[in-house]
Amino acid sequence: MTGTRAAGAAVPGGQVALAHDDELPPGGELRALLEDVLAEVRGACPPLGPHPPAVVSGAHVVDPPFYGSGDIGRVAVCATVNELAAAGARPLALTLSAVVEAGLPLERLHRLARSVRDAAREADVVVAGVDVRVVRAGEADQVYLHTTGIGAFHGAPPHTPGARPGDRVLLSAPLGGHGAHILSVRRGLGFESLVPSGCAPLAGLLERARAAASGDGIRAVRTVARGGLAAALHAYARELGHTLRVEESALPVQYEARMALEAMAVDPLHASSESCLCLLVAPDAVPGVLAALRTHPYGRFAAEIGTVVADGAAPVELLRDRGGAVPVLVTPEPAAFPRLA
Repeated sequence: MTGTRAAGAAVPGGQVALAHDDELPPGGELRALLEDVLAEVRGACPPLGPHPPAVVSGAHVVDPPFYGSGDIGRVAVCATVNELAAAGARPLALTLSAVVEAGLPLERLHRLARSVRDAAREADVVVAGVDVRVVRAGEADQVYLHTTGIGAFHGAPPHTPGARPGDRVLLSAPLGGHGAHILSVRRGLGFESLVPSGCAPLAGLLERARAAASGDGIRAVRTVARGGLAAALHAYARELGHTLRVEESALPVQYEARMALEAMAVDPLHASSESCLCLLVAPDAVPGVLAALRTHPYGRFAAEIGTVVADGAAPVELLRDRGGAVPVLVTPEPAAFPRLA
């Protein structure tokens, strides 16, 4: 990471401060602090061997970055690992860059590093590189992260999803828990004590599902994160040129999350669900894939929610409980999740 900001240093009082010592290496004491906490999972990227590489890169901004049952560190690792897994690759390593606001308590930086370490250990990936930059107070919302994930395709890298009319739409987990948790913390409503954020690495879950599907039984996989399920379904519709039709009664939403989202006037279709995957699956593979998902701790509530149809009135349609189909917008009006994750 390059830039003109001064390198970071810890100062008495336990806060991050701008340092102006030109001899201090980039990242300085703060990078050393992170590397020390991450020592257990630090290392070089494992050899890819004959397998084609997979690379994903993303910036992570969460408001607030530290919340009830998690923080931006766990979000960053899980999002990176899950994007690699959804693309069909085995996650191997990631790099981490942090932009930290001067004045951030060092305890929060320690917490972030511990979350990264624990999530990387659970996901079985190494942290291959760490960097830190400090900006002036007020120039960042405590901390921003950027990750680059590296994986290996054990087979030909997938291209355009091969789903076709008649294929089924599956979800690996309930909708909206992460979004409900974050918004409740942000607005001070207290629902976060009832709704865990549920951010988890899902590569192991997806491996189990793929093993249960023969051939191309799993046509495509997407994460349900930014923009929620609505965004994932619209992305499929654009790629396929078909309509995705889901049933309102089939959507898995836990009671506490539904109550919290209703209180905040947020539709579960648009709520961020960091521990959820949306899969397009061949009809004959659905029973095996669902059974495999449900044997994993992160897939216990997997559900079939809809179908790919040749054409419809809109790219994504919702079949209402009371009858009739309505189009699903890409984003709600007004947008409910500015700077969520």
